[in-house]
Amino acid sequence: MRADLNISDIHSLGKAQAFETLAQIARVEKKTFPAKEAFAFGEELWKKKPNTKVLYATLGPHSSVIAYAVYVRQKGVALLHKVCVVEGYRRQGVGMELMNYIRQRLQKEGCQYVQLWVDKARDAARSLYVRNGFEEREEIPDYYAPGRKGIRMVLDLGRDGP
Repeated sequence: MRADLNISDIHSLGKAQAFETLAQIARVEKKTFPAKEAFAFGEELWKKKPNTKVLYATLGPHSSVIAYAVYVRQKGVALLHKVCVVEGYRRQGVGMELMNYIRQRLQKEGCQYVQLWVDKARDAARSLYVRNGFEEREEIPDYYAPGRKGIRMVLDLGRDGP
């Protein structure tokens, strides 16, 4: 892992710091995803939802958010709702570090599978997931919008690394 990359859970923060971090994430989300696909990063995510986790990455202890992820875990399966790396930090290994962190954390929590949906047209995201051991399992036409296919990908955490 890069020595300067810090990955944390917003639930490890105090209320004010958590709300500021969520606000930073919300700004990145709005810049990165179409309005219909933008996840609502409201303050309610900080309230203790035991199976919903919001992770974020920074460079150094007091820098801005450069990547984030949200997953919901139910028993042995996690649904990875969102993974995003700020545009200026893409293709520098940040996404790989974040995915590796998520994998290790979920394995420690006893999770057996991770599932996600990705737009077929998002080649960089699909490539990141494949490099992390995800397999494409299903394609659904018009999943995101007319003409935009969604692909369900699954990672078997019982297998050895990617």
